[in-house]
Amino acid sequence: MVYIKKMVMHGFKSFAKKTEVMFDRGVSVILGPNGSGKSNVGDALCFVLGRLSIKSMRAAKAKNLIFMGSKYVKPAKEAVVELIFYNGDRGFAIDKDEVHLTRIVRHNGQSIYKINDESKTRAEIIEMLAQAGIDPHGFNIILQGEIQSIVRMHPEERRKVIEEVAGISIYESRKEKSIHELDKTDEKLKEISAILRERNIYLKNLDAERNQALKFRELENTVKRCKASVLYKNLNEKDKELSSVLKSVESKIVQKDKIKIRAEKIQNEIEQFNEKINLINKNIQQATGFEQEKLHEGIANLKAELEGLRVRKENYENRKAEIERRIEEISKSIPEIESEIDSLKNESPLIAKKSQDLKKKKEEFSQIEEERNKLLGAKSELLSINAIMKDKERQLARINSDGETILKQIENVSQKMLYRSEDECSKELNILKKTVLENENKEIQLQKREIESEKKLAVLEREIERFEKIKIEIDKIELCPLCQSKISLEHKDHVISDSDKKIQTAKKELLEFKEKVKEITSEKESLFHEIRKIKEKILVVESELIRHKSVAEKQNMLKKVVEDEKSIKNSMHVLDDRKRNLEIKVLDLSKVQEKYDSKILEIEEISSRTEEDVDTTLLYKERELENIRNIIKRSKKDIEDIENLLNGIDENSENKAAQLDERESQEKDLNERFKKMFDERDKLQKSIQEHSVEMSESQSEMKQFEEQINYLKIGKAKLEAEKEALSMEMSEFSGIELINASINILEEKLRKAQETLTQIGSINMRALEMYDQVKKEYDEVQEKVNTLEKEKLDILEIIAEIDKKKIKSFMKTFKAINELFSRNFSRLSAKGTAFLDIENKEDVFAGGVSIVVRLAKGKYFDVTSLSGGEQTLVALSLLFAIQEFKPYHFYIFDEIDAALDKRNSERLAALLQQYMKSGQYIVITHNDAIIQNSNILYGISMHEGVSKILSLKLDGNNNDQGKDAGQKEDIIEDKVE
Repeated sequence: MVYIKKMVMHGFKSFAKKTEVMFDRGVSVILGPNGSGKSNVGDALCFVLGRLSIKSMRAAKAKNLIFMGSKYVKPAKEAVVELIFYNGDRGFAIDKDEVHLTRIVRHNGQSIYKINDESKTRAEIIEMLAQAGIDPHGFNIILQGEIQSIVRMHPEERRKVIEEVAGISIYESRKEKSIHELDKTDEKLKEISAILRERNIYLKNLDAERNQALKFRELENTVKRCKASVLYKNLNEKDKELSSVLKSVESKIVQKDKIKIRAEKIQNEIEQFNEKINLINKNIQQATGFEQEKLHEGIANLKAELEGLRVRKENYENRKAEIERRIEEISKSIPEIESEIDSLKNESPLIAKKSQDLKKKKEEFSQIEEERNKLLGAKSELLSINAIMKDKERQLARINSDGETILKQIENVSQKMLYRSEDECSKELNILKKTVLENENKEIQLQKREIESEKKLAVLEREIERFEKIKIEIDKIELCPLCQSKISLEHKDHVISDSDKKIQTAKKELLEFKEKVKEITSEKESLFHEIRKIKEKILVVESELIRHKSVAEKQNMLKKVVEDEKSIKNSMHVLDDRKRNLEIKVLDLSKVQEKYDSKILEIEEISSRTEEDVDTTLLYKERELENIRNIIKRSKKDIEDIENLLNGIDENSENKAAQLDERESQEKDLNERFKKMFDERDKLQKSIQEHSVEMSESQSEMKQFEEQINYLKIGKAKLEAEKEALSMEMSEFSGIELINASINILEEKLRKAQETLTQIGSINMRALEMYDQVKKEYDEVQEKVNTLEKEKLDILEIIAEIDKKKIKSFMKTFKAINELFSRNFSRLSAKGTAFLDIENKEDVFAGGVSIVVRLAKGKYFDVTSLSGGEQTLVALSLLFAIQEFKPYHFYIFDEIDAALDKRNSERLAALLQQYMKSGQYIVITHNDAIIQNSNILYGISMHEGVSKILSLKLDGNNNDQGKDAGQKEDIIEDKVE
């Protein structure tokens, strides 16, 4: 059996120096710390066996496989890996005991392959390995991290693995070959069957010609006269049809013109509506710009003035009531003072000191009273300002409400907009209209082309029909109509051949023109739909343009609202400043009022004192009485003045109220007038939309009439072409006397004459001569068809037999591997049993093969949900089952036990020990159990970026012998080849 004896690496990855590894036929274990380069040994094996995927060898590019150099070692110029196989049993088709396989890679990515130092291509290398049963991508090579992929592979891939083990590829190749033969047989059968059908038709025609005689001389003139008369009648009929079509075209054109006039009228009405809308917008803008502003300002001022008058009236009425109360109170004190005066006349007249104090207090009282009156005026002004500000706030609220309404209207309209600006919308509208015009021009050109093509089609059809008649009638003619000499077979053949050529040419042109007509029709339909879509879009864009104009108007209105709002806010700001100043002053009113009341009490206290100077007191009392009387007189005068002022205020208030009512009425009328304008504008816009729809319908109707007119024009062209063709046919019968009868009678007469010609016509001798020859050829072809059909049945039987053998071989292999797999899993794992399951038992090759783990009766486990170690055990069980069924020459395992615990590693080592007799195993591992059960150990270490190998062979007496694996200590610089 072929196995690997030795591998030599030089400049490959971390193996900078020439390194030789001697492999044993049993289990060879490669171990070493992480990063020492032990997995590079597996990569080197894959590399030399011809793998192309650099990533599978843990490198980004081919040049990364070359030693890159370290601090003390220069980079390698190339990577070389040589593999020496044992070939004592001639597993390779090479007559040598050893086969040397070499692969070299250089920095430019070039790979060189050699067999026994002789350069070969990769294809030759792969072919040689395949002959020995070695596959560089086989599942006997499990690199780092790939062991669990056997479990995770798709069921169909797993089925293909079993197919490969079963060796049913030979059946597949045989089946493919048989199917290829079947296809060839079918193709031949189709070709010969087609020939047979043609020969059959031709044979039938010859048979019919052989059994009849053609005689037509006596009725030839009658046939010609009938044909000429029928043609003449058809010509007259075509003239009538042509006249009818022309009338229909004229009628449709008139109807189309009416619709066009109606459409133009609608367009004019739309333009008039747009002019009215523009005028309304202008009036609204002008009105809102000056008249409404003036009214708002006047109403606000009047309301403020009325509020001020109301406050003033209230103040005057309060003052009047205060004066009347004071008069009443002072009047009550007059009798008391008069009584005191009478009493004091009997006492001392001296009250000088009391009079002096009283005078001083009265002066102070006058100052306080003046300050109090000023503060009362400020309070009155403050009330007036509050009233004005309330009115301003109402105006501001109304303006904000109007602004929000306008803004919502703008938002509602803007949400439906497709274009950002009116200019963009107008630009798009112009582009669309231009596109429609261009497409309509294209449509006119297409219609002209369609009419020309239809004319040509009619001419070609008549041409083909004419030549077909010539072919049919040539056998009925014995004398040439031109030279009156007997027509020979050669002459007839020449006429038939010439007619066939002309028919073929005409048919070819007919197909071309039909294809052109089809293309033109398709293009017209496409163009029609495109024009209709564009016109629909034009309506949308026109509506959009109207909305843009509406938005522009509302934006102007919104701008005016914002300006009014700003103006009112400025006014309110001024009033607010004045209000704050007045409020500060009014705060002092209570203090002044306290001083005012205090002074009155002091004056009253002084007045009530009793002094020794009775004369002075008497004099004071008399003056006080006089003063009271004067006060009452002045107060009455003040009341009279106040009443006059109140009358003036009432009169002024009535005038202001009347003005306010008039202004509010004007404002209401203005709003109503605006509302009417808005309603009228909306109504006009709605009318524009309705007219646009009506315009679209009119355009659609015009389009329909245009299509009908075009269709009639095509029909007219066709009739003209048919008439022209009939005229050309009629020219062949010039000078023939016509028969005056109906077409039915003429056709019946022609039919009977032709039937008679067929019955009594002369015999076609050429058909008699050719019949036997054609019949013989037909029988030969029929015999070939029978032979091919028999061959087809035989091939189908072979394919069915191959399928049976293929299934039988697969099932035999599947059952054997399944038993071995279940047994191996039981040895490696105590967790239930495992077996393979065919997904589609009715059609094995239509499905895949699944792995099932059964824990207990009726309890199954999904293999993909097993742990990494358990999945490794499942994969190894399947791998060793395949090995036992169909042993491979060698196995390369890179850390397949990485996920196994100590116990499972020991089980794996024991299993490897069982299989090592039937195969060569190269295992890269850290596991002690596997190491202890190996034949030879290779220790990998790394020093200064370079990997080194030390081997240790284990014999039966546990005598260990260490030796250098061939690595030289000196650094040798490689020479560039």
